[in-house]
This record gives sequence, C-alpha cells and structure tokens, in this order.
Amino acid sequence: MLMVQTEAFSLRRDGAIAELSLNRAEQLNTLQDAFWGDLSDALERIDADPTLRALVMTAQGEHFCAGMDLDFFAAVRAREDAEPGRYREWLRRKIRYLQKPMDQIEALRIPVIAATQGACIGAGLDLLCATDLRVCSAEAFYCIHEINVAITADLGVLQRMPTLIAPAVVDDLALTGRRMLAEEAHASGFVRQVVERPQELRAAAMTLAEHVTRLSPLAVAGTKAALRRNRRAQVDVGLDFMTLWNAAMFVSDDIPSAIQAQRQRQSAAFQDLLP
Repeated sequence: MLMVQTEAFSLRRDGAIAELSLNRAEQLNTLQDAFWGDLSDALERIDADPTLRALVMTAQGEHFCAGMDLDFFAAVRAREDAEPGRYREWLRRKIRYLQKPMDQIEALRIPVIAATQGACIGAGLDLLCATDLRVCSAEAFYCIHEINVAITADLGVLQRMPTLIAPAVVDDLALTGRRMLAEEAHASGFVRQVVERPQELRAAAMTLAEHVTRLSPLAVAGTKAALRRNRRAQVDVGLDFMTLWNAAMFVSDDIPSAIQAQRQRQSAAFQDLLP
C-alpha cells in the first residue's frame, strides 16, 4: 500500500512494515533541499501509526546515496548577499532543518533497518548513522565525504558514528575522507550482515524487520528509548556546536573551490589559516 510518493522517495507499507525507498537512481539518490522536509513529514506519519512495527530504508539503483546534491550548496551560497548577521541566522536554521529528520529517525518508537548498496557517503551516511540496524551488499562502501569538499560534517555523523564503532576508526574516516568497504564495516560492527549481491539485500532487511514485528512493540519501544537515551545528550551538544560552527564558517571560499575541483576531478589549493 502506497503511503507517500515524493520526487525523492516512496513510502509503502506491507502489513506492519513500512519501507521508505530512495528513488532518484539516475542521480545516485543525491538529496535535494525538499527531501528533508518531505522526509520529516513522512517520519511524523510513521510515528503516529501504532500499527507499524518496523521501518526499512532502501534505495533504487546501484548506489544507496551519494550525499547532498551539489546544487544545494550553490543555492545556499546564493544568499550570501544578505546582511551578514541575518545570513548566518538563516544558515543556523537551515542546518537545523537538515538535522531534524535524523533526530526523528532516532526518536521513532519502532526500529529502523537500513539496507545499503554501492556508495553511502556524506549526508547519506548521516542518515544511516541515525538508524538502528544496518545490512549491506558486498560492494557497498561508506565515506565521510564532507572533508573532501572542504565542509565540516554537521548533520550528525561526527556525533553518532563514534557511538557505533571505535572512535579511532571514525577519526580516520573523518579526517582522511577515505572509504570504509563492506568487509571493514562488518568487522567494525557498523553493519550486522553483508549479503553477496545487491539483489539479495532487500530480502535480508525484510527478514530482519519481520523478526522485529513478532516482538512486543512495547518492549521494543522501551528498549530503543533506553538505548538512545544513553547517547542523546552527547549528540545534542555536538549538533548544537556544529550548527553554530557552520553557520559561521560556511561562507569560506574553500567550499566552492573544493566542489569545483571535485567536479573537474582535480585537486584544490587552499590558503593557510591565519596565525
């Protein structure tokens, strides 16, 4: 049964399981501005339905998500001509708008199971870190890509991922922008299962979701609330800091330079910091 259809995703239900599937396969499921508001509305709808017991997140195409649509950053920079204080206040609210769906995923009463194939980078990885259980296919990889485009990640990966795997591994991923392949993701505990082929991925996620639906929904909700309460305070403080940091620092010329270099498959040159 179709519940929601947007430009970026569809939301369907099969009994007690909801499935949210990213559907911009030709654009590598990159995320546009409207996606975040639409996702927030869909999550509110899911949380208000007491007959749902699990949410599965999937994606069409070869890649789960290649992060933010690069045109989003150009649109944000297009408002720089506004009065500086007002522009930064608007940036702070825009960052909170982007962060909200990850907070909602974390706060859902039902478990969220993510199934990823191919690339899961940037904002896609932010989404993934807010889910509860993760499975992937053998060719999947993960990347905190923001460092590669001169951005300090601000949607939650730097706050949530160190609660999921060893902080030293997150330091390495965040500071180098390297890829974490499926084998390493499984060995680190970031994903619970690796299937051989992408065609087997959805079935693996749905099998896990079906198991959850047979458990007491009250016990599941209480268990998830207890698990997330342990990290919420730390995450909230970290997100508040990053919101203010990027509201101040996003005006840097490094960002358009890095994005242009990435599009041209070249290396960008950056100025030193001030003494």
